Amino acid sequence: MVHFPDGIMMSVKHTGMDFPNGSLEQADKNTLVSIINGLTSELSEVKSELADVREDTDRVSRKVANTRGEVSDIREDTERVSKKLADTNGRVSDLEENTNTDVSQSSEGQSSPDEGQGQGSDGQSTALEQVVGLPEETVMNSLSANQKRARSIAKRIDEYGKSVPAGIAVTSSRMRDVLSGLEDKRVHRQTVQRVMDFLKRFGDGHIDTKETRGGKTVTVFSETVVENITSVVTGDTQDGVTPPII
Repeated sequence: MVHFPDGIMMSVKHTGMDFPNGSLEQADKNTLVSIINGLTSELSEVKSELADVREDTDRVSRKVANTRGEVSDIREDTERVSKKLADTNGRVSDLEENTNTDVSQSSEGQSSPDEGQGQGSDGQSTALEQVVGLPEETVMNSLSANQKRARSIAKRIDEYGKSVPAGIAVTSSRMRDVLSGLEDKRVHRQTVQRVMDFLKRFGDGHIDTKETRGGKTVTVFSETVVENITSVVTGDTQDGVTPPII
């Protein structure tokens, strides 16, 4: 006859098994061992599933923490941009009418070949050339932070970039290093992307963004726009023309 502790007796009773004459002492020992082993196996499976759930929970928690950090950075950038835009929009609205008038008058007077320096292949100066030629006071008061960054890169593209068949190219990593050095702090990749977008838009078809076979993102300046920008920087253009605010 087999004797078992009260705990095992209760577990066996809960299985719903019937024993002859309702007596536990008459139960087959092998049957009871099998029941206990089954319960142990189920408990192990539950523990394993619980461990998996905990791992998933930890992964989700880490992702949530990372996402919150990214959202916080984006909010800060957005707030800074919004403040700068609010300050700039008022000035741009006041200057826009006078600026357009100046540019219109200047275009009417530029008819000879000698007066065509600083212009694109279509005979019109690009927006980037005009931004590069802005007085420093206007730059400080009217351009956004990323527009200033784009202007800084363009003014010295011949130093920052590398000669390629299509003109002068500068990689996004090189641009990030340059901007970080100028601002004495590490510039975000998103900021570099916005600067590249500005350069492409200001280039009026003379600046493009491409990806190399090695997976690097580069901004390519045509030889024409590089020469024109150089002319603007060195002052080899007509005086007295106030470029438009972009």
